[in-house]
Amino acid sequence: MNAPRGPANGTPPKVVGIVVHGGRPVARTAAAAAVEALRDTGVRLVGCVDDGWLAGTSELDPVSAAVDARDAAAFCSEVDVVVVFGGDGTFLRAAYLARDRGLPLLGVNLGRLGFLSEVEVADVPAALRRIVAGEFTVEERMTLTVEVRDASGGTVATSWALNEASVERVVPQRLIVIEVRVGDTLFARVPADAMICATPTGSTAYAFSARGPILSPLVEAILLVPVAPHSLFDRTLVVDPRESLSLRPVAGPAAVVSLDGREPLAVPDGGSVVVHRGAAPVRMVRLGASDFYGRVRRKFGLQ
Repeated sequence: MNAPRGPANGTPPKVVGIVVHGGRPVARTAAAAAVEALRDTGVRLVGCVDDGWLAGTSELDPVSAAVDARDAAAFCSEVDVVVVFGGDGTFLRAAYLARDRGLPLLGVNLGRLGFLSEVEVADVPAALRRIVAGEFTVEERMTLTVEVRDASGGTVATSWALNEASVERVVPQRLIVIEVRVGDTLFARVPADAMICATPTGSTAYAFSARGPILSPLVEAILLVPVAPHSLFDRTLVVDPRESLSLRPVAGPAAVVSLDGREPLAVPDGGSVVVHRGAAPVRMVRLGASDFYGRVRRKFGLQ
């Protein structure tokens, strides 16, 4: 098991990677301003070609000249810190680039809720100065490892998620029945639209929409949340991350497992999805003391 680590002190970066929601003008503008702010600091800048913000727009040409544009496979090879301009979806995409290299991410909120973001766009200049000076800490968030197995138990696909893994039906009009096991114990067979396995970080995402509880990121747990269950039992199950969850579709249409909204993985007939604690955390930049409950209050407009 990976024991959770507390915040670690930051190190002044030599190379800063920038991930941008290229389809949003406000994200492109904010990223261009960040490049201008960092250009004279001696920090090298790397951008991702796939984001589509470094070419084809005349006002960004000076920015393009200051940024080393790379494809996704090479993006993180020399990067020390990644700055993300977009909503939580953009942050998740950046996390998939950065996690396995242990790179910390700073999220700039340009979305609606932005639970994964650390700063608002107006605070970017001050945040970048602190990043360059190494005046930040790093917080680790647990992830999920997800294995898709065939009917004989052989692994046919493996991936991971920061927010959630959701076993879902392919045909919207029909229910799927999912057999849930915790370790070797049969827990229940649940008819539902989907079954979500979520981390504490993901408790404010899809699981929250399905009426799951909000968990502090300091809690080490996996949530099992049914979506629109056709059952008298419609509660969330909270399990220890050392326990393995197995979800096997036993009736209904074909099923897939979706990880943080990415391209889903097909579940073979008779197969299952096994979920347990991820092999590595996602590392997130913090510029001050974490105020999770204040963030929840602000994002949901609580009094």
